[in-house]
Amino acid sequence: MRVSYKYLGRYREIATVLIKYGFGFIVDKLNKESVAGNVTTHGPGSSVKKMTTGQRLRFAFEELGPTYIKIGQIISTRKDLFDDDIISELSKLRDDVEQFDDYIAMDLLDKELGVSRKEVFSYISESPIAAASIGQVYSARLKDGTDVVIKIQRPNIESTIKADIEILKRLSSNLEFLKKEWNVDIYDLISEMEMQLVRELDYKFEAVNGTKLRNIFKDSKEVFIPRIYDEYTTKRLLVMEKVNGLCLSDISSHKLSDDKKKKIVDIGVRSFFRQVMTCGFFHADPHPGNIFVMDDMRLAYIDFGMVGLIDDKTLGQLNQLILAATDKNVDKIIRILADMDAISKSSNDEGLKRDLLYLVHYYFDIPFDRLRISEVLDEAFRFMRNHRVSLPSQLVILGKTMITLEGTSRGLYKEFSAETIASSYIRYYKHEKLDIRRNINNLKSGFDEYYFDLVSVPGQLKNIISILEKNELKLDIGEMRSPKIEENIRKFTTQVSMAIMLTACIVGSSLILASENIQKSRTIKFVGICGFILSFIIGLALVFLIFKNNYHRKD
Repeated sequence: MRVSYKYLGRYREIATVLIKYGFGFIVDKLNKESVAGNVTTHGPGSSVKKMTTGQRLRFAFEELGPTYIKIGQIISTRKDLFDDDIISELSKLRDDVEQFDDYIAMDLLDKELGVSRKEVFSYISESPIAAASIGQVYSARLKDGTDVVIKIQRPNIESTIKADIEILKRLSSNLEFLKKEWNVDIYDLISEMEMQLVRELDYKFEAVNGTKLRNIFKDSKEVFIPRIYDEYTTKRLLVMEKVNGLCLSDISSHKLSDDKKKKIVDIGVRSFFRQVMTCGFFHADPHPGNIFVMDDMRLAYIDFGMVGLIDDKTLGQLNQLILAATDKNVDKIIRILADMDAISKSSNDEGLKRDLLYLVHYYFDIPFDRLRISEVLDEAFRFMRNHRVSLPSQLVILGKTMITLEGTSRGLYKEFSAETIASSYIRYYKHEKLDIRRNINNLKSGFDEYYFDLVSVPGQLKNIISILEKNELKLDIGEMRSPKIEENIRKFTTQVSMAIMLTACIVGSSLILASENIQKSRTIKFVGICGFILSFIIGLALVFLIFKNNYHRKD
């Protein structure tokens, strides 16, 4: 496959940097496939040869510019795919890049606002307070006196990133040999990174994330989320309330007591589990630069470009995995992983069970004061890579976020213990288990699903019959008639009918008891209770019929 001449210069630039940092074997492969043309340049110097693979990748990404810096940051979250050396080095990639011209930034600001900036802001800093790979940030003040920060996207950054992604996609088919070494599907990985980058290029996504987190903590006395000014925010412009406080990355220069540090850590851990366990939506990059401590000891979060989502089903499976690991029930862990479709068909079942048994017995016998969550998760991710276990990406992001959270907590408070994380998890786990309204909603959702499955059976049977007819497969039902078959069909339809009635009673009664009007009328409460009593009777009858039929079948 030949590359587009439109990007030929960029291809050669990429090839030159790869050779410089010791990845010439990739360029050789591309040259053989006539992809990048012949690139001749000097190989890696002696200093580069002393570097690890992770270090060489980091320096190459930094030299290749914004797209590759962002790609490196995304790769650093995939501990399930890459070795610790690569992950640790790429985690060091930061958005400290060269600033673009302030005049250009102000022109872009006017263009995105649709009016002169002087009509919206009474003050804007002369130079940016931060410059990142995608945009740079200015301090400002609205006409009403509110202090804000303005994030302005770099000019032409979108076209640059899209061009680099297109190049990578074109090259991906020629990099399949890397799958054997790293066990990574290059094209799928690039496509996943493309989705992440497209979201980060649209500041409206970040605005939505920030607003959602602000709603989660709107009544909190421990966490503050700055307001996003949607009326001024566009795809390339973000205006956000300024956070006045001490950034955790600068906290070492301030003398805080251990009690205050412990309080900060406790709030951070509690707020994390509230996001995950209660809302299924969490800030996925809680490193020190994104967290501030305000004067009233509230924690403030900024930068909402990277968030994690986890649905109730996946969260339930995660809870079951943790409980099974606590019980050291390896067989149950494997069953849950199989239900999640996480185990590769080519996996060595005996080796997987052996390594999992070692992992569980080793780490779940370590006292909390000596346990590090990061070590446990690192070992778990290594286990996943070795046995090609692929958890849902939302769980991988959750694991990476927990590692970042623990690192931030230990950096602030040296006495931090994994027990803090464990106790917060148990607290929110029990809270969710005992939340009646949430359980009723889950029950309703579950029964709705079962009811849909039941009522869809006739339609599925009709489709099967239609398929049989189209394939001219003729069956003489009359010759197949027998009292035993008819009796089994009658028993089956009776059980299905009773199951539908049971579902309807439970769902209806649950909705009645969950109604806001239940306290206003005893009649409504009585009807709801009667519905559950009727459900109980139907359920007993259904269980009796099932056991009776199974008993006769054995005879």
